Order: sequence, then C-alpha cells, then structure tokens
Amino acid sequence: MKIHSFISREQDYALRITAFLASLDKGEIINVNKLSKKLYLSKSFSARIIHKLKNANITGSVQGKYGGVFLKVNPEDISIWDILNIIGFKVRLNDCMDEHFICELEFGCRFHLFFVEQEKILMDKLKSQKISDYLFRKLK
Repeated sequence: MKIHSFISREQDYALRITAFLASLDKGEIINVNKLSKKLYLSKSFSARIIHKLKNANITGSVQGKYGGVFLKVNPEDISIWDILNIIGFKVRLNDCMDEHFICELEFGCRFHLFFVEQEKILMDKLKSQKISDYLFRKLK
C-alpha cells in the first residue's frame, strides 16, 4: 500500500532552500549550482523553486558571473506555513472539510469535528514555526 506524503517534495525542498539561504551571512549570495550540490537537489528543480520564491518576493538574485541568490526577508518574519503556501500547499486532513463537500452526516458526525480541530492545531503550529528556527549550520 502506497502512502502519499502530506508535504510534497517541492514544498520540502523549498523549506530547505529557504532555511539554507537564511543561514548565509548577511550580504552573502550563493549560485544555484552550489546551492543545489549542498542540498543534494537537481539544479533545474532548485531553479524552479527559487523562481517561485522570487515571485513571492522571498528571494532575490544577482545576475552575472559572480551572481547568485539570497533571502530578501527576515527569516524570523516568515513561517513554514508561508513557504508551503507559496509552493502550492492546498491540503485538507479530510475531504469532508472542503467547503464544497456535501455530507448528510456533517452535524452529527464526530469525525468531522475531530479533523477540524486537528487541522487547526497543525496549521497554527506551521504558522508559529519560523524559518529562523531551522537554520543550517554545517552546510555553509
């Protein structure tokens, strides 16, 4: 039986990239090739993620031979939740929680309430966890 991940590979890598960039010294940049090697990611996948983060104004870049990417935001101001959403996190714990789902049992179903409560706990935790809490130390 195959179990599907709650967090996609792309979302996971976006968290790693953001945390790695947050670990760099102020003013330091890193080229995508080096970043990809340090995080064991393909260059094309890294570039695609960095592009999404740049469109969301999370990362910036410097062009040219000595160019690279850097984190534009304070890592204390951005959460795991923020990064996941930028990369397309659209997951519910249960289909019955979707606003368009119609269930005849909703008001008498105790499972629905359980999943609503658990999702709120998880989302609050993801929002409270800042990228600054997950900096890379040894990869620099």
